[in-house]
Amino acid sequence: MNETWAIAVALVGFVSLTHIFAPRILDSRLLNKTTSRQDAVASFAGGVGVAYVFVHMLPELADGELAFTQVDIPIFVPDLFVQSSLFFVALIGLVAFYFLDAKAESQPDGSQKLYRIHLGMVSVLSFIFAYTTYDRIEIGVDFAILFAIVMSLHFILTDRGMARAHPNHFRREDRWVLTLALALGLVVSFIAPPPNELWVAIPTAFLGGAVLMGIFREELPNVSVARLGWFTTAVALFSALLLWASYVTL
Repeated sequence: MNETWAIAVALVGFVSLTHIFAPRILDSRLLNKTTSRQDAVASFAGGVGVAYVFVHMLPELADGELAFTQVDIPIFVPDLFVQSSLFFVALIGLVAFYFLDAKAESQPDGSQKLYRIHLGMVSVLSFIFAYTTYDRIEIGVDFAILFAIVMSLHFILTDRGMARAHPNHFRREDRWVLTLALALGLVVSFIAPPPNELWVAIPTAFLGGAVLMGIFREELPNVSVARLGWFTTAVALFSALLLWASYVTL
């Protein structure tokens, strides 16, 4: 195993811990109570997510046209269509998770079928993260580490959202399904690595859209309970780290 794979295993392992220990970080038994701990974590995660979206994700999507240069695009396809394609994929990711959240809230008791779909979609996000980790490390280790932090915070709050939306179905052992999805993504990337950058850019765009939805729904607490100190600290710190990573990667 080379150094890049060692880092990939370490990052995926780190994120897998968030699936396992999320209940201890944000106790699902306190979902109906306002706790300073939950508000602080949510505010910090929201700041990290906002910084990631505006400093890295959106510029990365805007620069995604480079990924399409590695495949044969018919000459009659407009450049504007190519340039906006990854934004459209991100939109699909956002709408898909908004639809699931809306359906879950419209059915307070939930349904087993809806829960399985929701759990499956979160598993897809875990798989995509792990599958693209190796290529992300090759682009820049700093970005890969920062993105792992973003996803760990995202999954912690996703866990809280799942427990709230599906109280009758979401069980502790189901978190191992999400952990298994991470392991599967890493194994598949080792056996069948992405043949070109497009195979990384498209799922990453979908993942970015889902993260953006999570920021709107879970990671930005209501202004009445937001901890502005935690939020602004996270925005400033993570923006600085992302800008530094951009500088050293150049």
